[in-house]
Amino acid sequence: PLQTFNFPNHRLEVEYPTSSTQVQFNNSWVFTMKPSAPDQRIFKLSFAAMRWYMQSNGTIDLTTDAANNVGALDKFYRDHLLYQTFYYASPYGTLTVRFKNPLVIPKGEPGGFGVVKDLSVEFLEQPL
Repeated sequence: PLQTFNFPNHRLEVEYPTSSTQVQFNNSWVFTMKPSAPDQRIFKLSFAAMRWYMQSNGTIDLTTDAANNVGALDKFYRDHLLYQTFYYASPYGTLTVRFKNPLVIPKGEPGGFGVVKDLSVEFLEQPL
């Protein structure tokens, strides 16, 4: 079964593709053709701040504050990479998506106790 992306504290931007073909006749009339397939939207998620949590033995803690845990997000990405699909609970309902780009984890804040600011990910919708 597919896993669910469970990092809810983000802002969402949705990008629609150009899915119709337009042809202009004699510099005036524009004909637009109906798309032959569903739109494949891009979902851009922005996280204001997440945090690395460490165990006492120096290894990454994946369970503390899981919804805001950079280590848990990193593991979720490594489990799926760019090819495995998963569920994303969006305002449009639960969608099947995959990562569009490799995960980039920004450097932490100096003296910020593992806080990472301005992290973002992009998903590519997998139309059914």
